[in-house]
Amino acid sequence: MGLRFGLLGPTQVFAGARELDLGTTKQRTLLAALLLRPNHVVPLDELVTALWDGEPPRSAVANLRTYAARLRRRIGDPGRILTRHPGYLLRVEGGELDVTAFTEHARAGRSALDGGDLARAEEELAAAVGLWRGGAAEDVPRTLDLAPRLQALEELRRGAAEDLARTRILRGAGAGLVGELRAGVAADPLRERQWANLILALHHAGDTAGALDAFRSARAALRDHLGLDPGEELTRLHRSLLDRTSPPVPRQVAATRPVPRVDVLVGRDTELSALAELLAPGPAPVLAAVHGPVGSGKSALAARAADEAERWYPDGRLWADLEASGHGGRPRTPADVLAELLHGLGVDPARVPRGVDGRVRLLRERGAGRRLLLVLDNAVDEAQVRPLVATWPGAGTLVTSRRHLSALDGAGHVGVGALRPGDAVALLARMCGAARVGADPGSAARIAAFCDHLPLPLWIAGRRLQARREWPLRAFADLLDDERHRLDALVCADRSVRAAFASAVAPLRCAARATERLAADLFERLAVRPDGAFGPGEAAELADCDTVTATAALGYLADARLIEPAGDNRYRVTGLLRLYASEQGARLRRGPGVALPHRGARPVLAASDGPAV
Repeated sequence: MGLRFGLLGPTQVFAGARELDLGTTKQRTLLAALLLRPNHVVPLDELVTALWDGEPPRSAVANLRTYAARLRRRIGDPGRILTRHPGYLLRVEGGELDVTAFTEHARAGRSALDGGDLARAEEELAAAVGLWRGGAAEDVPRTLDLAPRLQALEELRRGAAEDLARTRILRGAGAGLVGELRAGVAADPLRERQWANLILALHHAGDTAGALDAFRSARAALRDHLGLDPGEELTRLHRSLLDRTSPPVPRQVAATRPVPRVDVLVGRDTELSALAELLAPGPAPVLAAVHGPVGSGKSALAARAADEAERWYPDGRLWADLEASGHGGRPRTPADVLAELLHGLGVDPARVPRGVDGRVRLLRERGAGRRLLLVLDNAVDEAQVRPLVATWPGAGTLVTSRRHLSALDGAGHVGVGALRPGDAVALLARMCGAARVGADPGSAARIAAFCDHLPLPLWIAGRRLQARREWPLRAFADLLDDERHRLDALVCADRSVRAAFASAVAPLRCAARATERLAADLFERLAVRPDGAFGPGEAAELADCDTVTATAALGYLADARLIEPAGDNRYRVTGLLRLYASEQGARLRRGPGVALPHRGARPVLAASDGPAV
């Protein structure tokens, strides 16, 4: 039976033109939890957490099964909600879920906007925004488990609406949007991109004085609420207004995952200086590579370095994300990325050659004579990067990767890792307010430690605290102190620590070499040794393989920065990575009918990858 499922407003199911009665609030909540991860098994303990905040009743699992049975009857298709170890799976076909349609339209619209196709961008983004009927699953309770997932959907909605407004401004409709944009910044005065859209709209309407006044209002709001000055985009807009030049529109190629624009970077002065030296142009093209573990802020560092090198590359910067578009996918091929770079240079997609060699030749032909900087984010290995490197005089290439790409000829290398504790606290203060951190430095230090002093978790924690001014730092630190909730708490919009770790493991899972695939499985098993180091002997025992194979598998994990050296050919899995690996391992170990752990315990939870958006 054809069904349509809706989460972009009240939770809905339609059979044809008839809306189905879903029954009680608990049943609607269960459906929402399953729809947030369609076609994936959601474990029972995660569903219990989604349905009950605090202490669940002793009959929680039995009640949940009753709700699932009732939902099956209400939907009228018993093949939709399936019992799958260790929980339930909701089967959704293509085109049946409004969230999927929204993300596809939003992604296509953003790609068209970045590529300069404004007509298509407006069409796709208007379709995306038009799918919303209200708040995300607005008729179900915001439990501790569901709240961050639904907030992520709301954040994507705001981003699509901002992209749509930017597109319409660039198409000449700025004057008609001023009232709507003023209402938007009044409702949410801390969204800098919304302020930027208002300033652009006023400028395009010929109201320079109004645009300057809007900048002053934005600066006051950010200083009053966050203790921060406006970020890079607002600052550039302001400068262009004062200089009476055309406000800049960021130039970047359409990317699978948008490269972060950096408004806060702390504790990386040494690395920035090193990259500035490497990127300074000479008689030959330059090549710089940044390497570091998951969450160390490589992309943010590269973005800032690229911004600071703009004077050397006046013909623009092309961005490409080399990582797979999904957690379980293969890394992008050089041919795919070359097509994207060529599109950024204005090549009609119909005129892009089929093979890699032809695309490389065309890239060099179109780039010749242009002082361009290519930024290749999230590279997997040297083979993926080599065909993409700019090889003509006056050009530069900046690569980021978890691995140290030591076999990349002619590259200068800069490594990054965790921040110093003081810098980690300073980054948190920049994100959520210096006065707030200064009033409770102990809790700020705890939050920084629970984030492993890594920029990505700290950025997410800071953004969440920025958005929730009523949360005491101590309460958030206590939430992170509970390992059951730490990874769930480190989610903000479409960015999460869990997703970053998943993207690091994915290339191993889908690798051609059996030993690399073994390494991905071994990673989950190694987390059972959280307090001790391990070597090839222990790894061989856990993986049921010989020592030589285990040594090779550990090497792949070390290259991917999923384990860290502990001396004498031994390694450790620590911090947030250990929690993630434990979650993944627990999913394999959990059997049907296993009782939920007592709330006073500190169990290992099954993984939750956030909303499937």
